[in-house]
Amino acid sequence: MDLIRIDDFNVAIDPETNFWSIFDEEDMPEEVFDLFDRIRDRLLEKMKKYRFEVEFKTVYLNPTEKCNACCPYCYIPPETRGRGMEMDYKTLRDILERVETLSVENVIFHGAEPLTVRDLIFKAMNEFDYNFGIQTNGFLLTEEDADFLIDRDVNVGLSFDSHHREIEDLLRGNGHYEKITSLLDIFDGYRRLNVITTINKLNYEHLPGIVDFLAGKIEAVLMNPVRGTSRGGRELRPDPVKSSKYFIEAVNRAINHTKDGNRIVIGDFANIMLGIVAPYSRVLQCDISPCGAGRRFVSICPDGVYPCGEFIGMNEFRVPLSEIENLYSHFDSVRNRTVERIGECRDCTFRNMCGNPCPAEIYSEHGTMFEKSYYCEFYKNMIEHAFRVIRRGDTESVIRLKSLKKMYELTV
Repeated sequence: MDLIRIDDFNVAIDPETNFWSIFDEEDMPEEVFDLFDRIRDRLLEKMKKYRFEVEFKTVYLNPTEKCNACCPYCYIPPETRGRGMEMDYKTLRDILERVETLSVENVIFHGAEPLTVRDLIFKAMNEFDYNFGIQTNGFLLTEEDADFLIDRDVNVGLSFDSHHREIEDLLRGNGHYEKITSLLDIFDGYRRLNVITTINKLNYEHLPGIVDFLAGKIEAVLMNPVRGTSRGGRELRPDPVKSSKYFIEAVNRAINHTKDGNRIVIGDFANIMLGIVAPYSRVLQCDISPCGAGRRFVSICPDGVYPCGEFIGMNEFRVPLSEIENLYSHFDSVRNRTVERIGECRDCTFRNMCGNPCPAEIYSEHGTMFEKSYYCEFYKNMIEHAFRVIRRGDTESVIRLKSLKKMYELTV
């Protein structure tokens, strides 16, 4: 096991299984070694299955290439958005019928902007019985639409980058701040509502304030570092170390609000915590190696199927729509991208807690997926802080341990 020192305590970690122990003494207690010896083989087996099993549970369905906004860091190439291909309902319905053969459970309408074809996706939600979600910039979302989504228990993600009006409107479009604040009132505590914040060099100092702004309005916010898939994304990437400082402060603010009765969780951090406390129960798939792209989920677009949305426009990764039933035989290049094959990651203690995201970002920038992530230090700092949170007894303020124990149990 590897030994690391965080502040005034020690952590011993087995990087292959994510088994760990926190202790103050100079040496790890002998009973911990004994426990690890007894269960290591089972943990290895579980980790191997979790990392390499191909099982499509989620489809990100992009019925249109059109968008009514022009975010400077958009991962979809401008020529794709400018082309503006759309599915008709016959095509959309056919796709939804065919992904049933893959045992897909979750369908998330994604973008470009899905509400530019509102009638198509709402008709599909009425006709099919998937666990539906929608990710939208919200510009086209009406109160009537909100009622429709709430009635059908649809997971709704709203894009929101800053509680400072001028920065929000600069990044997301004029009037976006006012629109999102009005939608937060319209949804009024709807538990399936969440916000997605794209961390960039213009807003990373705002992260703690965003948590304060959203506390009491929603229970979950994703704070994703902007991916350098596009030139605009690379130009807006924040300094990894500086941005991690504000991200950690945002985590602490969220914990304090939760303790005060307004539960709010930063999903990215919660997933890192799951990677430590219950590594085979992680929901988000970016911090796993190989990641979930082309393994747990795919992105289906008008021009074909991609491993995930970040690969849109990279035709070497595109699979024709006619191959939907055969997706298990595609995307090997992404599935074979593991931390063991990356020099900077191979010996890292945190390699199976981080996963070195994102392969599409790295490929776009370097022409290979086998380089270290730009955000390496960001993730290291996040993981170290997760151990601080565990150490001080705040785990329950990030993940619900009681419900977790029902689905995740190891008999030793």
